[in-house]
Amino acid sequence: MVNYKTRLSNAKMKCIELDIETTRAEWLMLDLLQWSKADYLMHKDEVMSDIHLELYNDAEVRMLKGEPIQYIVGSQSFYGETFKVTEDCLIPRPETEEVMLHFYNEIHSDDTIVDIGTGSGNIPIILKKKNRSLTVYATDLYATVLAVAQENALSHQVDINFLQGDALAPLIERGIKVNGLISNPPYIDDSEAVLMDDTVLKYEPHSALFAEDNGYKVYDVILNQLPKVLLPNAKVVFEIGYKQGQTLKQKIQSKYPSLDVQIIKDINNNDRIISFEW
Repeated sequence: MVNYKTRLSNAKMKCIELDIETTRAEWLMLDLLQWSKADYLMHKDEVMSDIHLELYNDAEVRMLKGEPIQYIVGSQSFYGETFKVTEDCLIPRPETEEVMLHFYNEIHSDDTIVDIGTGSGNIPIILKKKNRSLTVYATDLYATVLAVAQENALSHQVDINFLQGDALAPLIERGIKVNGLISNPPYIDDSEAVLMDDTVLKYEPHSALFAEDNGYKVYDVILNQLPKVLLPNAKVVFEIGYKQGQTLKQKIQSKYPSLDVQIIKDINNNDRIISFEW
């Protein structure tokens, strides 16, 4: 017989032994049981139910091996909403909320927009929820990923047009033109893997993290295809790595000299967004 407080304390001790942040043990319990911190404080001295104990025991084993909490509980919060995630999908990051909001402030009601490399569908779903008059497309290369995104769209009760294919190819094949394009593509160079957390490298899909040509390959593919899908004055927004701003800006301006390309910093003062009007 063990109460929630004691079980959590035991988990924190195991984290300390393995040099894992103890907050992960608490985060795991709250997310697994779908509790707020207030819920925990209310129930912490109660004896854990057999169901909760078994759930937490199994989840703890996975956590102590380094598996991200989001994959263990099967969800991640983005812009205050909950999204299903699986190991086929990149876990949505808080920084991407800033990228999405910048894009949202650039586009207009009734625009047709697309998210390239949508992953769990978090970006297009939030955009559609914020403005139901938008016509929203989202593409991804992988059917397994799109299945998760479609499930998220259904649970959030929004209508998104999901298309499978590489970069802008699904739009070009169907003759679709857009007023706005947003993308958080894979942009990490293989050489940077040594700087990354083991839990990211071991569990998150490398296809959503790494790109060839020093991390610029997907940007280059998208840039080459832009004339085939963008309407006049369309807004384009990319999420970028913190070292990529100047190089990507030069790539864009060498290809399209008339464009006014902006590099925008995130809340941590790192270059995070490339933005321009077509």
